[in-house]
Amino acid sequence: MERRGRPAAPLTWDTTRSARLGSFGLLFYGPLMHVWYGFLGAALPGAPPTATLAARFAPFAAKVVLNQLVLGPVVVTAVFAYSLAWANRLPALPAKLRRDALPTLRKGWAFWVPAAGLNFALVPLQHQVLYMSACSVVWTAILSAAAAQ
Repeated sequence: MERRGRPAAPLTWDTTRSARLGSFGLLFYGPLMHVWYGFLGAALPGAPPTATLAARFAPFAAKVVLNQLVLGPVVVTAVFAYSLAWANRLPALPAKLRRDALPTLRKGWAFWVPAAGLNFALVPLQHQVLYMSACSVVWTAILSAAAAQ
């Protein structure tokens, strides 16, 4: 594919970045998701299907909002810190957060609000980590690109 008259650069596989983000998922993201979704399920149990729409919507909306306003910044900060630590550049974290945290969170909200909405509306609690982990494969590519800049 060409862009603005120039041939596109060949695709290359960055094994170091793959190892970094794979280990992040294994050591941090996966365990955090297990605890987080268990917490949300216990703290905000869904209303029975016979409940009013408002009663069913309240825990759903609270989970989506908490997912984006609490979990989102934690994960973005952690992945930036983890990536910079791997590159022995952790002192650059404050500048990285000032420059890239909000744009990355905005991209995250565009991706994760629909994904989390489907998760909390349709996916049984015991499968929510699996579903969100599958979604995170796509999000990791987005976050990886942001962390690499």
